[in-house]
Amino acid sequence: MKKTLTKLILVVLTLAMIVMPLASCQKKPDTSLEMKIYLLNGTTALGASKLIVDAKNGSTEMNYKIETFAAADAITGAIVSGECAIAALPTNAAANLYKKSEGKIQLLAINTLGVLYLLDNGENVTDFNSLKGKTIYLPGAGSNPEYITAALIKANGLTESDVTLDTTTYPSPDALATAVTTGAAKLAVLPEPKVTVVQSANSAVKTAMNFTTEWEKIYGENTLAQGCLVVNKAFAEAHPAEVSKFLDDYKASVEFIKAGSDEAITAIVDAGILPKAPVAKKALPNCNICFIEGKAMKDAISVFYTKLYESNNKSIAAIPDDGFYYAR
Repeated sequence: MKKTLTKLILVVLTLAMIVMPLASCQKKPDTSLEMKIYLLNGTTALGASKLIVDAKNGSTEMNYKIETFAAADAITGAIVSGECAIAALPTNAAANLYKKSEGKIQLLAINTLGVLYLLDNGENVTDFNSLKGKTIYLPGAGSNPEYITAALIKANGLTESDVTLDTTTYPSPDALATAVTTGAAKLAVLPEPKVTVVQSANSAVKTAMNFTTEWEKIYGENTLAQGCLVVNKAFAEAHPAEVSKFLDDYKASVEFIKAGSDEAITAIVDAGILPKAPVAKKALPNCNICFIEGKAMKDAISVFYTKLYESNNKSIAAIPDDGFYYAR
């Protein structure tokens, strides 16, 4: 009886070893399938620079069609409708879109950690207490810079009446960058690579605070998640192998760009993400591009969403449920 049982187990194991490779073969991605990927210009698309260049050159295994846009509004409708399969968005926009679309998108990966810096052109700010009575200019209302700045001010013991947050005078990063360069705005919160652009134009502008450092002092490492990749849920369900292949290719692109070689800098410029190699080379180390997926992604961004929502319940529509998180 024991011998018969042993033989049966061996047969089952042998069959399993045969079937597993066959199953793997059946899950190969369809390289002819067109995958439209919409990205935001700037830091959120930085890690994709190599992938963008490779797609333009026709040297990717997959049929990627990648486009970049100046504003998230141009992307949100497309990812919900399925016009594009995958998109890069600010993390607060992704959470809001998940709620608004009733779950038609999912979070694939965090691709950008903290990139915000407080720039000082003559105010001599040294810490949060020295911000009392001052005005901080922010690039637009209802965005991550506004909510992150407000959360940090609150977490460091200040109230809304202590500091004025101006989100309307200079409503775009470009307008605010010009204002702080010329001295029209003395204190401004800007992301990289705008910080490098400003300081290259005016060396008197100092970095008063690195908001990533300040956030992580309170909430822990990798919890300031500003940029992400999302996928159309219907597309993900229909094409898991293709989505998995994209994630592998995107991760490889991030690792290549993050290394900062001359070839990586050239790719950033050729992809149209940054206009000049010297700016790209200087800004890249402070751009915090990354690739975080799965449980690590969920753990990190859950902290971010919770703290943002606790600080201001208008920052995101709701803290996303488990259905928001894509797992391969």
